[in-house]
Amino acid sequence: LKHASAPSVRANIMASGQIWEVVSSKGVVVRIARELHSPAEDDRLSAGSLVQEVEIVGDRLRYNRIAGTGYGPDSGWVSVRAGKAELVVPADIEPPSGGWKVLVKELPTAWRRLALPELPGAGSGAEGTAEAGPGSAVRPQCPQQKGKPYIFYRQVNFVDTKPTGLRMSACLAAMDDCRTDLFSICDQTVQSFRKVTDPFVQVAIELRPAIRQLGRSATPDGLLYTHQDSKGVVLSWLRLEAQFGWPAFPLRNEEQTLFLVGKQQDSQQRVPLATARFAECLVDDSQQPASALSGAGWEQDAEKFFARVKSDHSTEELAERHLHKLYRESNKPFAPTQFKQVSWLMSHSFGDLWSLLYHAKTPELLWDVNMLAGGSFAALVKGEPDPQAMVVNLPKKMEVGTVYDVFCFLDEEAKKACYVLCPSGQASPSDCVLAVVAGYSWSALPADGRSLTSEDIQLVDSVPRRSLLAFASGSETPKASKVLDLSRLQR
Repeated sequence: LKHASAPSVRANIMASGQIWEVVSSKGVVVRIARELHSPAEDDRLSAGSLVQEVEIVGDRLRYNRIAGTGYGPDSGWVSVRAGKAELVVPADIEPPSGGWKVLVKELPTAWRRLALPELPGAGSGAEGTAEAGPGSAVRPQCPQQKGKPYIFYRQVNFVDTKPTGLRMSACLAAMDDCRTDLFSICDQTVQSFRKVTDPFVQVAIELRPAIRQLGRSATPDGLLYTHQDSKGVVLSWLRLEAQFGWPAFPLRNEEQTLFLVGKQQDSQQRVPLATARFAECLVDDSQQPASALSGAGWEQDAEKFFARVKSDHSTEELAERHLHKLYRESNKPFAPTQFKQVSWLMSHSFGDLWSLLYHAKTPELLWDVNMLAGGSFAALVKGEPDPQAMVVNLPKKMEVGTVYDVFCFLDEEAKKACYVLCPSGQASPSDCVLAVVAGYSWSALPADGRSLTSEDIQLVDSVPRRSLLAFASGSETPKASKVLDLSRLQR
């Protein structure tokens, strides 16, 4: 099946554009549009082909082929490089006396609406492969390479923004989109996984200083959102790179880094904006209550379902059972100086498809809580509504329409706070539904944004939560530990 287009025409045209030569020994993939996820032609443009430049955008070249030099599609879009490897290079070649004989083919303009199918094997090679997993009706958004992170692109919209730039919740939502796209390469023939979910056990995210350059005051674009010189975040492209680790069945770890690409999706710009790590557990959601997968049968199904993710996009560095071991130790416990208890109603705006808390909305939840607590807590979100870094532990489900008691602890000097949530009127450790550590200091922040410590990750675990709730209920003042010291608090 060929993509519908006008037949090729031949013309003697004197060289009016740069001449390029295909130097990749395997040839290059030709697509019908500039976007890397646009359909690929059946044939490659062969090594040795000379082409005439029509236009070039970033690393994407639109060409018309010169007759008698190689073979392949007469017109299309190719990548001039893949990573550090040059695929197509400018050629300093004198045209013949009669001019070049240039082959021209009209390219489709409505490929998104036509949804032209990509043939098996199309899109493979230097760019990777966009092959779907067994039983999947959806292909990955863009080609993927074995041994490299899983790649996904997302365009920023108004709902993702705030006066100071890109929301932390938008970063987490983009990472969700990447993770969801990943399932297109998983084995969808594993029928038992129809009743499996993968809730988060822990989430840790750090924003980098560069994200603050996307605020309204730093990028005054007006309505020129798509101008080539515009730097505003709206309609800019984000690139997600994800890798996975498998500490022990049924656990899965994940690390994603989010980059700003700019207005052109195929730009080589990579400005790191955020990095997050996730610990997830595979759960049989058909059980009441839901329970973690266990047994040889489930483990075998999981191996089959995630086979390609494990072989292509995983790393041993993330095969760590305890997330806190992936972070540096500070040898400093969290030592709060302020305590406040407030009540918070979880409205529908925080709910997901199942009317449960959507974890990406946790920064907005914290803003509500800080404003309710007032004083030093409200000062944390004055000017900048999001934390710079955050650790989230989700031991139980949170439901829309429920009122929760929030126990708030703050180290004023460090601008770091810890929040423990329980259903209203309940404060035993087994009642905890959410625990969060959030850092609100942007001063002296390194370029990589690494501010979280091993102690921060451990602070939301069960034992420190028990100590925090014991103080909140007035039952005792727990002894100091390497993670938590409550001696500076006044009742």
